[in-house]
Amino acid sequence: MIYVERSALQTFLAEELIRRNIRFELIDNSRETADSKNNTVLKFKSEDYFRACPGTTVYRCCNYWTADIMEGCPFDCSYCILQAYLPHKNIQVNANTEQFITSLKDLIKKGEKRRIGTGELSDSLALDDLFPLTRLIVPVINEQDAVQFEFKTKSDRIENLLGLNPKNIVVSWSLNPPYIAEKWESGAASPAKRIAAAKLCAEAGYKIAFHFDPIIYYNEWEVDYGELLAHLFENIEARAVEYVSMSAFRAPGKLLTRMRLRENVPSFLKEDILLGLDGKYRYFRGIRLKLLSFMYRAVKKEWKDVFIYFCMEHSSFWERFTGFDPATREVLESRFPHYLG
Repeated sequence: MIYVERSALQTFLAEELIRRNIRFELIDNSRETADSKNNTVLKFKSEDYFRACPGTTVYRCCNYWTADIMEGCPFDCSYCILQAYLPHKNIQVNANTEQFITSLKDLIKKGEKRRIGTGELSDSLALDDLFPLTRLIVPVINEQDAVQFEFKTKSDRIENLLGLNPKNIVVSWSLNPPYIAEKWESGAASPAKRIAAAKLCAEAGYKIAFHFDPIIYYNEWEVDYGELLAHLFENIEARAVEYVSMSAFRAPGKLLTRMRLRENVPSFLKEDILLGLDGKYRYFRGIRLKLLSFMYRAVKKEWKDVFIYFCMEHSSFWERFTGFDPATREVLESRFPHYLG
């Protein structure tokens, strides 16, 4: 169910719902609604939208900035960090798009090259058919070349993007094999549909990217990831790919607790995990090495010139696979193609 707070009624996003005859219920406050993933609340509030991705000080991170205009996701991935991070289950959309766009323009005016994206506290495109934020964001980003904006998703809802200028935009997809998607990525598009959507975006001129994060260890993982990659390589040409990220499964203790309380407890939690240096639980080093080695070598074999980075992984993996250690956020960030053009 979609709810609109009275304070948000005379805004672009609410007017879009009205224009398209999308049913919603008008409320005074979101506390009137049940806190459920089935409920979406459009509310008006002022806040700071842009912040550096928190990352970690122990493992290697880039200098990515997040744009948070939406909190919560309609998909129900068993391993999603949001179930331990957000204090609510429902999806909350901030209708104050004027402030968002003003803040975005202020960032752009500074002229500093940076990468920004949605998809940290929500899925970037899962609700774009209801709340077309892409239509607001893309034209602003394309007014200049200092900022590259990423829409990260597990959906195939790209219709709005296909009618926009792809100039400074990256559209990216998180990918796991069908076995993982079917069991533990409830509501998300199938991997095949995500790849099909990526192909359409690439044909429309968008830069595209892929996130193999988290890579999950289970009995048939090597066969399944191999088949996933083969399907990806058959459909996507290397020249369209801006970057690829990789990282093995990791989780803070609070997330592990939430996952174990689920009705469908992920079987991959039975694998050997231990507390890492950053306070998150991770596979033993040997398992992580096996996962990352397989994925890195497979991608490099087909897409030899595509930039690959390891999100929140130890420096030893960087040194082993790439021959260098990006010791700081700034050093790693400078390696992205956006800064080399």
